[in-house]
Amino acid sequence: MSTISRAVRPIAHASVACMAALLGPAVLAMLCVGGAHAADGNTSAEQKARLAVPPEFRHSDFVWTTAEGDLNGDGVPDLALLLTRHKEEGQREERLLVLTGRADGGYQVLSTSGEFCHPSKFYNLDIKNNSLFVQAVYYADAARFSGFTLQFRYNAKTKDLEHIGEQQDDEDYSSNASHRVSLNYLTNTAIHSRRAGKKYKEARGRIVGGPGVLPLNGFVCEGYGMTGSSVYLDESFKVHKMGVTPP
Repeated sequence: MSTISRAVRPIAHASVACMAALLGPAVLAMLCVGGAHAADGNTSAEQKARLAVPPEFRHSDFVWTTAEGDLNGDGVPDLALLLTRHKEEGQREERLLVLTGRADGGYQVLSTSGEFCHPSKFYNLDIKNNSLFVQAVYYADAARFSGFTLQFRYNAKTKDLEHIGEQQDDEDYSSNASHRVSLNYLTNTAIHSRRAGKKYKEARGRIVGGPGVLPLNGFVCEGYGMTGSSVYLDESFKVHKMGVTPP
């Protein structure tokens, strides 16, 4: 089982408190800790986090969600935020921003992504075992789920988070069927798995034409799609060996 599989499960509901955190004139006026609840608007921690946000993002429209945890291994909680703002009519800008916590309770910017994923539904953020997991959800209701998760891990040499893996999840709850593709850029491994009722099959191969390990700083997710692999597991559970995963 991949690292992403162990750490993140598909979540078929939005973090309502975070998505409703409209900022108005004061950015981060309602910080959501761990994507679960809004922080007190008068706390010094929130004020310090607000001051660390780059000026160009201090007037964002809202915060999709946040997560708190130790990413760089110094024992001090860090903060990840997904921010959205409108630049011009009809144009929306998204950024994943990571702030490192300091011993004095303040924050400083660790990394800022390029244009992010623009999912049709919502995001989920989670920090576990010094890794940041970003789930972009494209479809979610009582019958079906579709989305992908990106994994970023801190590199002490580059002093930035790096994109080391990703996972695509598609589930049909009504038929108890699922399809998953997990990619590990550190080992260049691709794992395809399918389940239909009690039937389950897994196929392993190599990543084909992948971007490799990329830094979070400047990472562009908009229009991002799953990388191809040397194997594909079709709906009849037949394994195909090929250069590119069929759409």
